[in-house]
Amino acid sequence: MTRTRKKIIDRLFPNNPLLCCGESKEVFDTIPREEWRVGLSKLQFIVPSPMSARLGRKKNPQPGEIQWSAHTLDNTGPRRFLVVEFDQGSADDHAALLWHLADYAPLVCVAHSGSKSLHGWFLVDDQPEEKVHKFFRYAVSLGADHRLWSRSQFVRMPDGLRDGDNDKRQTVFFLSFEPLEITQ
Repeated sequence: MTRTRKKIIDRLFPNNPLLCCGESKEVFDTIPREEWRVGLSKLQFIVPSPMSARLGRKKNPQPGEIQWSAHTLDNTGPRRFLVVEFDQGSADDHAALLWHLADYAPLVCVAHSGSKSLHGWFLVDDQPEEKVHKFFRYAVSLGADHRLWSRSQFVRMPDGLRDGDNDKRQTVFFLSFEPLEITQ
C-alpha cells in the first residue's frame, strides 16, 4: 500500500474503526482499519462511514430465516461522510458542482471513479440528519446520484483500483484535512 493511500484512509477514519471495504460488490469484509493494511491498495469500494459491528442482519431474508453479512445497513454506524457523485456531464462539470456544494458542507476529498465521474466526500459527522438530508436533496436536484443517500452504500475507494485493473486508479484530485481537524 502506498504511503499516500494509508495516510488518506487513516485521516478519514481515525482511531482504527471497523471499515467495510471490497474488491467488488460481492467480495468484501468488515474489519478494523489496521487489518486492511495489506490489501487496501487493490480494493475499489468502501462504505464512507465506520461500521458498528463486523456483521449485521441482511434485509429481506427468506421467511423465518436470519441472514448475516459484513455489509448491511444494520451494521453501518452513524454517517461520517456523505458522498456525492454526478453521472451526467464532464469531469469539469462535476468538479464545478462539487465546489459549489462545498459552500454548504465541508468538502474533504474528491476522488475519480476510474471511469468518468468524481466522488465528493463531504464531512457530515455530528450534523442533524434533517440538515444532511436537505443538503443531499439539493445535490440530487443538481443531478447527483440519489442512491448514495444510503449510509451503507459502497463508494469508490480514494486512490483504489477500479475492477482491480492497474490502469484505472481512482485518483484523488482534491484533499483537505482541515475540516477533520476541527471535529477531532
